[in-house]
Amino acid sequence: MTGATGLIGGAVLHRALEAGDDATWVCLVRCAGVEQGRQRIAARLARFTDAFTAQRLARKVEVVPGDFTRADLDRDPRLDDCTHVLHLAADTSWWGDERVYRTNYDGTLALARRAQAMPKLRRFLHVGTAMICGADAAAIVAETDYPAAEARHIVAYTVSKAATETSLAARFPDLPIVVARPSIVVGHASLGAGPSSSILWVLRAADALRMLPCAPESHVDVVPADWVAEMLVGLLTKPTLRHDLYHLSAGMSGRTTWAEVIAAFEAAEPSDGVRAFRPFDLAADRTVLRRRFAEVFGLDGPLKQAMLRAVRAYYAFCALDVTFANDRLLAEGFAPAPRLPAYLPVCLANAATIVEQFADDIEMFAVPPPVPEDAAGTALAASA
Repeated sequence: MTGATGLIGGAVLHRALEAGDDATWVCLVRCAGVEQGRQRIAARLARFTDAFTAQRLARKVEVVPGDFTRADLDRDPRLDDCTHVLHLAADTSWWGDERVYRTNYDGTLALARRAQAMPKLRRFLHVGTAMICGADAAAIVAETDYPAAEARHIVAYTVSKAATETSLAARFPDLPIVVARPSIVVGHASLGAGPSSSILWVLRAADALRMLPCAPESHVDVVPADWVAEMLVGLLTKPTLRHDLYHLSAGMSGRTTWAEVIAAFEAAEPSDGVRAFRPFDLAADRTVLRRRFAEVFGLDGPLKQAMLRAVRAYYAFCALDVTFANDRLLAEGFAPAPRLPAYLPVCLANAATIVEQFADDIEMFAVPPPVPEDAAGTALAASA
């Protein structure tokens, strides 16, 4: 497993280790040594449970110090014994094209080359994102839709993920690759904002701004992190699968309209009973959004300025009004995701301030420094 110290990786480990199954989880972790790596994993698990239990669960994990972007050079024998690979690690920054591409594209191909040398390998589950559909996708994105080369992307992250999927299929036909594409991951159905504030702060910011770049009747396809983790464990371990690509999404039956999201906010945090939102054109009304943002949050300092930039980017995704079909996933017998209005109150109950939540999520939106190189000129790209 890569990405054990990230949100979904932590959710996967917490679910699997608490269940007490007899699988041995081997985690490739960026760290100076095994104990440091174990403590990084424990710190992530502590977002899902108490500190003592997090330490206990982390002790069950085999830690391989390393970097997935150089996995093809890693000769640790524990990797040779792996029967399944769950690839979650990625550079999730929305900007910084070169670094993001090197990590997510070149790095994943390096991991795939290492997987070719795993004689017992039965499944390579690569986790992408449903948003590789691009900004001009159809209203319903089918699970049969592969990334289009001509797709117009909003951020560098989805460019790298789309290219990765294409090259995995073309270059590694011998690997048992299955692709899982989560849609928009928000909160945790039972722990709320505890595990992560990612994207939840965006919904709260939109609520505070009372502005939407789309009609209230348009849809948003949102799923919680714990459900995504459950689906990933299921796809990883189910003996046979009918397909090699699945959307981990709310789908037609579970998608939510913005009107329902607004109503859920009103029910959880009553205001005037109306909660009127102002429609606006994201492209034409940049100054209007900036002025309103300054009124609500202020624009003092680089944190607020980065937050405004991130809000603009997320609003661009909101305006797409796309739903990701999940027919294949449901046909495999997996349970549908809980709907956002049902668990939004839990997320709001333990949420920090909106700005604090953005600060917890800021690494996605910071402009990265130049990529350092080692003596051989090989990029040492950071990974989540």
